[in-house]
Amino acid sequence: MNVHLAKKALADALNHVERIIPSRSSNPGTNLLRIDLTQDAVRLSGTNLELDIETTIPADVQATGTIAVPAHVFAQVVRALPGDDVTMNVQDTELEVTSGEFATRLQLVDPANAPTLAFPDSFDGTLPASALAETLSRVRYAAAVAEYQAIFRGVKVELGADRTRAIATDGFRLAYADLDAASGLTGDVIIPARTVDEIAKVLTDGDVELTADDAQLSLRTSTTRINAKLMDGTFPDYQRVIPDAFPVTITLAADALRDAVARVSVMADKTANNRVDLFVKDGTLQITAEGAYGRSQEALTVEQEGSESEIALAYNAKYLTDALTSLDGKLRLSFSGATSPSVLGDPDDASYLAMVVPLRTG
Repeated sequence: MNVHLAKKALADALNHVERIIPSRSSNPGTNLLRIDLTQDAVRLSGTNLELDIETTIPADVQATGTIAVPAHVFAQVVRALPGDDVTMNVQDTELEVTSGEFATRLQLVDPANAPTLAFPDSFDGTLPASALAETLSRVRYAAAVAEYQAIFRGVKVELGADRTRAIATDGFRLAYADLDAASGLTGDVIIPARTVDEIAKVLTDGDVELTADDAQLSLRTSTTRINAKLMDGTFPDYQRVIPDAFPVTITLAADALRDAVARVSVMADKTANNRVDLFVKDGTLQITAEGAYGRSQEALTVEQEGSESEIALAYNAKYLTDALTSLDGKLRLSFSGATSPSVLGDPDDASYLAMVVPLRTG
């Protein structure tokens, strides 16, 4: 079997699949890359048992068949190839890979040892791919990372009749983002946050088709198919914890606050929750931080409103800057109290909301 294709196309497709394949696994075969050769394409597939990915590349294929190789070794070979084109020649138990003046032989593995993946033939819904990726990425930062936090380690996706919403929270911060498009599906799914990372990287141009059941979300683009195992459990009632009364609210440029917090937090004590202090009074926001190496501060002029004339509170600087990353232009920062959640958003765009719980300073 002889296959000729562009190195960039192979490397790009391989990057999506190889990244999810474990380098070591107690499950036999999950470290393998399955390569199916059809009349005019090469199909790469792999799994980590939580996420299955299959991607297809147009290619000049002289004979059809299926082979399997150690995924990470093959990926290293492809990334190191010197030429723009790649020729792969299957010879009994070896795969010869040639590019430019370089050639190498890689030992093949019995393809029966590689997982055989099954993807749906029909899909019930459709969304714009890049918009869905952006929506998921805007909230993913707020998902928990600790194993014991269980369902908080997922991103909830609400598939509604008139919109699609992604939500993530770790109990100390929360974010939701709306996509002003309906998928055609209704219901909620909870996707593991690390699976969200991979889905977002795959979704680029065009549309993505979706279908879901109680255990799995499946997606299909023009080149790639994905099965994502869903999390089992009840996501918290996030709407209940979002405050609706704010004695102090300020408005300013999102990038001004983001840059100021980044500068000031250099001096923050990393052993004390990376603390930065904010003090609002008479249209001025004062940001300060202090640690073992010194103290820093910066003042910003803001538009201030509310029933109280001042407020003082402190945040984990990373939590605050993470929430600001998805905001451009104007920012409205609303304080419900010195120790109760603060809400961030664009006053002219309700599609994104972030909530951060201040540090307790007493």
